[in-house]
Amino acid sequence: LSFSEGISNTHLSLESMRSSGLTKKSMSVMAAGAKMVTINLCLFFSLGS
Repeated sequence: LSFSEGISNTHLSLESMRSSGLTKKSMSVMAAGAKMVTINLCLFFSLGS
């Protein structure tokens, strides 16, 4: 339940960003953040195993 709520919250924030006209900047920031999270997760799992 909380997972789907998080998805809908993310979708809502994306919609509000798009309407506020900050799409390109916020998308690049989110992409960079997602990349960092992915790298950290990969490092965490590779070190854990």
